[in-house]
Amino acid sequence: MKTYGNHSKGFTLLELMVVIAIMGVLASIAMPQYLAYRQKAYAAHCTANRYHIEMIEREYFVDHDVANLIIDESYKCPSGGVYVWLVPDTNDPEYPKVGCSIHLAQIVSEPEQKPEPKNPKPKPKNPKPEPKNPKPKTKK
Repeated sequence: MKTYGNHSKGFTLLELMVVIAIMGVLASIAMPQYLAYRQKAYAAHCTANRYHIEMIEREYFVDHDVANLIIDESYKCPSGGVYVWLVPDTNDPEYPKVGCSIHLAQIVSEPEQKPEPKNPKPKPKNPKPEPKNPKPKTKK
């Protein structure tokens, strides 16, 4: 800030422009991080909702021995997705399983086996040459 004569103190236009530019740079760095954090929070909320829906269905099935398969209207995906039953069959070991149209729930099935490597032991690049005329072993 500069003072000129008896004029009041104030910021110059250049100082204000520098401050605004710095704020813009900081905002451009922080905004993508904030949006990613918010999406993770929405996904976590959606996972919690699906878990609660599954627990309610388990309780109903244990009490009444019949599947209900009705999703309460109070459970809504924060991102606007729709909940659907992925495993509605009571005989399936994965029953009940709820999925979201945005945050997909994966059905856990048999564990995938990793393919074995084709060459488990790498061959040395320069193997020791074998002697052409090996000495015969003598017995004593």
